[in-house]
Amino acid sequence: MKFKKIILVICLSTVTTLLISSSEIYADKNPINTVYKSLTNGKLIKPAHLSQNTTTSFDIILKPKISPLKTASEVNTPGSANFKQFITPGTLAKTYGQSTAIINRWTRFLKKKHLKVTNFNNIVLNVNGKAKNIDNTFKVDINTAKYHHDPLQFGKRRPRFNKTLQNSVWFLSGLTDHNPNYRLPADSGFASSSSNSHPGFTKRFTDRYNVTPLYRKGLTGSGQTIGIIAFGNLRKTNAFHFWRHEKASTDPERLSIKRVTGPQTHPRLVSNDELETTMDTEYAGSVAPNANIKVYLVSDALPSITNMINAYLTAFHQNTASSLSNSWGLSYGSNYAQLLKQHLVSPHFKQLLDLVLSQGALQGISSFTEAGDYGALNLASTKSSYRKRTLLDINTSSADVLSANPWITSLGGTTLPFKGDVYASGQKLGRVTVKKERSWGNDYIWPLLQQHSSFLAKNPYQIVESINGGGGGFDHDYATPSYQLNVPGVNTFNARNYLSNLGQQIYNQPLLSGHNYGRNYPDMSADADLQTGYWMYQQEKGESPWNAVGGTSIVSPQYAAVAALINSAPNHARMGFWNPQIYQLAQSSNSPFTPLNATTDNSNLYYTGQPGKLYNQASGLGTTNFAKLFAEYK
Repeated sequence: MKFKKIILVICLSTVTTLLISSSEIYADKNPINTVYKSLTNGKLIKPAHLSQNTTTSFDIILKPKISPLKTASEVNTPGSANFKQFITPGTLAKTYGQSTAIINRWTRFLKKKHLKVTNFNNIVLNVNGKAKNIDNTFKVDINTAKYHHDPLQFGKRRPRFNKTLQNSVWFLSGLTDHNPNYRLPADSGFASSSSNSHPGFTKRFTDRYNVTPLYRKGLTGSGQTIGIIAFGNLRKTNAFHFWRHEKASTDPERLSIKRVTGPQTHPRLVSNDELETTMDTEYAGSVAPNANIKVYLVSDALPSITNMINAYLTAFHQNTASSLSNSWGLSYGSNYAQLLKQHLVSPHFKQLLDLVLSQGALQGISSFTEAGDYGALNLASTKSSYRKRTLLDINTSSADVLSANPWITSLGGTTLPFKGDVYASGQKLGRVTVKKERSWGNDYIWPLLQQHSSFLAKNPYQIVESINGGGGGFDHDYATPSYQLNVPGVNTFNARNYLSNLGQQIYNQPLLSGHNYGRNYPDMSADADLQTGYWMYQQEKGESPWNAVGGTSIVSPQYAAVAALINSAPNHARMGFWNPQIYQLAQSSNSPFTPLNATTDNSNLYYTGQPGKLYNQASGLGTTNFAKLFAEYK
């Protein structure tokens, strides 16, 4: 995620981490007021104003001939007649997209308007050009554009289009991204840092989850490409230094960057040395030591729907990456609900995500994303906003739009067994022991906080700064996908109220049980807690280049790397979209998954385990034995 600010917290040593927060620090003499403000309102990021000669882009979404969703599910479901019948982008365009004649007519028309077109599978046309030419074509000021009933109207005047062209359009995406009211909160997460933490390197993941037997079979990812979706650049020298340390290939040709076109709404915020991109690249390239790594770089700092789908469309169109990792979420559904009411987001945006991500599934590409780092209780914006700030509410019903999408494999977090002393605000609170791998949630510190009853009153910042855990829960905007139906634990839950609505720790709460509905996420989990996390390398002037990192962001590239390892096996078809098959395998007698089912010491700060069930919303199907997955996966 973007727009993060590092804050030190309840720690087990002194290092920086990816688990960082953008909660604004207020100049307030009363620390309780400061904490309250950070929990109830957040800073809004608004787009930069476009001058007439500034170049930007948007997408024309054409009506597909037929929906690809049913076939995308079938080609990834064992037992289906279409199983593993993956298709190429060319076949996808012919089967599902508009005719070549329509594409050519759009291209010629827009060329006359001095606008350039990139065609993605005859379904999405990315249009690039100067703001003045876009304004002229659509009779609008792009800085004030809003949606109307007509799919091509964004201002008071209705533009004139050839009827054949107009009838081919489903809707447009990206033209409204420059409206000053298209504001999304800066990443509304909490912070975490550590002291006396226990980070490791690549072997922490590969040994723990039984990847090592794949190396013994000679699988190194050779011949495969792992795609990294990124909203900030990296210095290649950092990745090569890390790979050299981990004895992975340092062939300079294995790392490449492909720039993605999209609306440039926050160009000044784009980092040329992004921590997230560096970490993802380093670990994807070390777990799969001979795979190529291609970074799909969006030239904007804030992930919007348009530049997110353009990154995926670019990767799918190239069709060189057999697996993709994305550590940037889009935003919570409640944020988009506000934009919908302001006519700044198409009501079809979730169907667009389905349409685009299912194309990867049709092509046999395995796509992974992080489930979030702030537990089940999300800080999401409410209906109200004032000037540059929005009111926030802690709830379990506002999932990240991408992390809970049913066409992507969502990855949660765990904590590995460890022992360590806990310090906070310079005070030693005691010693913590995690005896077995558990769902990631900082509630293992709660007993120490309870023993020091006056500590939080004297140090109220720790109320928010100790709240971290793997994302997971339910997304009500999606129906429960077919691959999750009837899986024990799906749509039922166990939970405890570990936190109040103001993020205050609650002790000794009873177990709650119930039913819910929608997309259950995450799908699987692996070590993500900073306390048992990883080292990454990023050279910074005057600082140690080795940083301890964690978060579900580091789980995603490692899963994508294992997909590349398995895809590199001789005569092995692409693994494709994992979800339809992993939920079948979880119900088999030789399941490669270990559910984390305990109802105590096993939460993501709300959801906990369901004994005897295969699934829980704190860690999905649980942890993965990759050697067994390789043997069982069809």
